[in-house]
Amino acid sequence: MNSQIRKDYLQDKYALISPRRGKRPGDTVACPFCPQNLSKKHLIKTYGKPWKVAVIKNLYPAFTTQKGGVYGRQEIIVETPRHDRKLYELSVADIAECLKVYADRVREMKKDKRINYIEVFNNSGASAGASKAHEHSQIIGMEFVSPYLLDKTEKEHRYQSKTGRCVYCDIIKKEEKGPRKIFSDKNIFVFAPYASQYAYEARIYPRRHLDNVTDLTSLERVSIAFALKEILSAVAKLKVPYNFYMHERTTDTDQHFYIKITPRGAALAGVELGTGLIINPVAPEAAAKYYRKNFKK
Repeated sequence: MNSQIRKDYLQDKYALISPRRGKRPGDTVACPFCPQNLSKKHLIKTYGKPWKVAVIKNLYPAFTTQKGGVYGRQEIIVETPRHDRKLYELSVADIAECLKVYADRVREMKKDKRINYIEVFNNSGASAGASKAHEHSQIIGMEFVSPYLLDKTEKEHRYQSKTGRCVYCDIIKKEEKGPRKIFSDKNIFVFAPYASQYAYEARIYPRRHLDNVTDLTSLERVSIAFALKEILSAVAKLKVPYNFYMHERTTDTDQHFYIKITPRGAALAGVELGTGLIINPVAPEAAAKYYRKNFKK
């Protein structure tokens, strides 16, 4: 059965039905991301000699470029050849290079004019969606844009039309001296969102209004790499899985790029599933205080 996007009977809710994803092997076989097992047949590109970052084909994609399925592209980005290293254990310089690789792959994916949405994401831990322990991220490009994202874009544009300003630039100014601020420098602003849906949720914004990861300067990448390393290191101390992602609509060139980090300490229960109202047991102000305490000065 090919992948399908199916709409709810009544509401604007969609599900991607993708039987191939259920066939992904677990961690019981030899790690396919380690250098000695990396298949040249599935290799797309490596960065560095010997390689520091490798990009490979996703053998169990949710999308396809063939007829009869949901159109899209998927790649796996292996951020380190070391099986025993997590992203936050790499140097700031190496994490900055990973951001540069993300940008390169996004740039390449945008050449496909059928792609309307691109997301780079990292799942750390089985309950966060990771099927392999070896550190890796994924990049997906989809033709389909969900109603949630369309609604988000519409609200951003409505705010800009009304005020003449970017909503996220205004949020940075508003949170600058508030209790939810985590870290800032001349390039970036890091904070815990006011209405965080996840305990210890955090976001990293460039101060400069830029559209996507391909627009970052080398200095901005270093600042983001430092913040990402510190945030993820602090999450690791909590001993919870996490996701982080960055995304864009390719047809909208005036977005404000950010990285969202969502620790996954609590499972969704009946209230969340039934009402869509997420219960967050940790106030964003307390989360920001925790991160500030754990950031290197």
